[in-house]
Amino acid sequence: MSTESYDYIVVGSGSGGAALADALVKDGRYSVLLLESGADDRWIWTRIPAGVFYLLRGSRAVSRFFTEPEPHMNGRSIFWPRGHVVGGSSTVNGMIWVHGDPAEFDHWRDAYGLPGWGYGDLAPLFRRLETYAPGDPARRGKDGPVTITEYAPHAPLMDAFIDACVGAGIPRAQDYNAGGYQGIGYLQFNTKRGWRQGTRETFLKRARLSPKLRLLTDARAARVTFDGRRATGVVYSHHGENRTAEARREVILCAGAIETPQILELSGIGQAALLKSHGIDVVHDLPGVGENAHDHLHTRLSYRCKNAVTLNQIMRNPVRKGLMAARFALRGNGLMSCSGQISHALLKSTPDLAQPDIKIQLHWLSSPDARDPKHLVLDDHPGISIGTFPLRPKSRGAVHIRSADPTESPAMSANYLEHPDDVAATLAGIRIARKVAAQPTLQRFGVEEVRPGPDILEDDALMDFVRQSAQTSYHPVGTCRMGNDPDAVVGPDLKVRGIENLRIADASVFPTMCSANTNAPSMLVGLKAAEFLLASP
Repeated sequence: MSTESYDYIVVGSGSGGAALADALVKDGRYSVLLLESGADDRWIWTRIPAGVFYLLRGSRAVSRFFTEPEPHMNGRSIFWPRGHVVGGSSTVNGMIWVHGDPAEFDHWRDAYGLPGWGYGDLAPLFRRLETYAPGDPARRGKDGPVTITEYAPHAPLMDAFIDACVGAGIPRAQDYNAGGYQGIGYLQFNTKRGWRQGTRETFLKRARLSPKLRLLTDARAARVTFDGRRATGVVYSHHGENRTAEARREVILCAGAIETPQILELSGIGQAALLKSHGIDVVHDLPGVGENAHDHLHTRLSYRCKNAVTLNQIMRNPVRKGLMAARFALRGNGLMSCSGQISHALLKSTPDLAQPDIKIQLHWLSSPDARDPKHLVLDDHPGISIGTFPLRPKSRGAVHIRSADPTESPAMSANYLEHPDDVAATLAGIRIARKVAAQPTLQRFGVEEVRPGPDILEDDALMDFVRQSAQTSYHPVGTCRMGNDPDAVVGPDLKVRGIENLRIADASVFPTMCSANTNAPSMLVGLKAAEFLLASP
């Protein structure tokens, strides 16, 4: 078994790992090994935002995880795809750019004992991430690696949706990433002239120029190695060969909310009884590993409409598809520059709430099952959808290994809809979406509900529709959460509690959902980890 040595080993090249690796090699003092289990695949559909429709229905660029049968979702197993390619999930996601709710970051700081994680501490890091030309320079970044653009051009029905939200009592948001977190506005995307700007195209593009970085693809981390409770390196497989890499300073896990707890458990860190049941020697009994899993449960209401050309017609018509492609090539915008989402509203279901608790979102298509993991079947009429989900779900599941085999997918669940508040918020979101659809500005386009249908009115019937049709929003988080309590896996410095020289820097550390979308906050965690590491003696 060959052995190599580096200052730092970073496991995972996704949103957190790439941002971290870039910051470390940019400093110039340290060597970094960045392990990515996927390939360095430059497939065109990983670069064009609309390619997400192809990416999620195959296995070329994603790992096709499924939850255990969800007990409150009619026993359905929910598809949880994760990026399996350089750039991780930032190479296969919808690219919706949302910093997060300032009040929720402050909640992290105050409720979980996380000094340095309030919004005032994090806002400068968000600005460091991005370049958003139209933004207020006091609140938005102007020279960061990730270019941000707002969806364009606006079709009349798209504008009508914005106006309908305002008519339904939702305030208009000029820039939902400028310190506020409420209202309706066009979505911002991490794209540049229409092309994807994931971590592969941003952080790693420049980091790979440094002799301090070695990016190794097709390299699956099996476990962390230890001397007592001090992390010393990583065992990984590369093209069938087992290798060991030594970390002279630290190992940082950035493999995401599914695979980071899996690696910890395979390494002997987790619930002692579980590890022993799989024949794994216990390095540290840390019961919180794999717990606190949660995700956004996305429900879509489908509508027939008139006097608009949506993806339903475009994808059936070669001429219209050609015009869409030509617009993308010539102007760098239009429907190929996004994954079908156009605008969103962050709102309070009741005025007395301190924070928005619901998101609704316009999708430029309608489908019997738009999130089917194998097929995309669009309705044969012009159609749109209004998606909705509770912003901060309270239901909690878990992610745990099934065996000591690192190639076997762990058992995972979000335990969707277990908490009654999630049921109430889901119903509130549906009713608000219907209120928006009923506004005169949308009715001028003949907007008519198809699913679940205007006759489905009672709570139980609406929840039957949710349980049989709702899907993930691809935002699993929380399985190695931060905190200063006994159930926390990492502290505010992202160090694994009770272990030396081991940290985590990905969405698994989120105590709660801080945002409607998880990509930008995950990159921020990578920058935050770099701050800690570069300040270490």
